[in-house]
Amino acid sequence: MSDVKLRPGRDDSMHARRQMEEVSAAKSDINNVAVFTKLIKKAEEVTQSAL
Repeated sequence: MSDVKLRPGRDDSMHARRQMEEVSAAKSDINNVAVFTKLIKKAEEVTQSAL
């Protein structure tokens, strides 16, 4: 009977951990986009100054 009570909590914990990993991955993706955006902006500035 205790297994029945513990099982849903364990599943919830695993689900929460998966969600946190997904959020972390999404934040990493957003940070990567921000870095690439800055690099593109710098490249545009260099190109404009070269013209």
